[in-house]
Amino acid sequence: MTELRRWDPWRELSRVQDDLSNMFERTFGSERRERLMLSHWMPDVDIYEKDNKIYIRMDISEIKPEDIDISIVDNTMKIKGERKMTEEVKEENYYRMERRYGSFERMIELPVSVKMDDIEATYKNGVLQVELPKAEEAKAKEIKIKAA
Repeated sequence: MTELRRWDPWRELSRVQDDLSNMFERTFGSERRERLMLSHWMPDVDIYEKDNKIYIRMDISEIKPEDIDISIVDNTMKIKGERKMTEEVKEENYYRMERRYGSFERMIELPVSVKMDDIEATYKNGVLQVELPKAEEAKAKEIKIKAA
């Protein structure tokens, strides 16, 4: 059975960047690759609506909740944090290093207005979930038509 997956231009751009990095590594050595792995990265995110709430789920394993900052300004949510290398392993001992480390920052434009006081964020098994209840004006209202 084939898996259906949405096309993500940023993921494709990341793959191209990895290919270029590998080319530079083969040409100029591994120092460039190490700096890239310890720089910015962008975790995957899902955004969906259910039961008059907007849900944001982000894969950010091995990051402590206290190292994650979430803020909302002008209907834009900013989530930032940092994944630190926890174990000292010399680069020559690696066979493969694909996981990203370093700081990240995601700016997510919210599709509707939300109730700022009722936002909840939880972190479990490496997944950050933010629940944003929709504001009253964002909820659809049915308008009855009166016969004249």
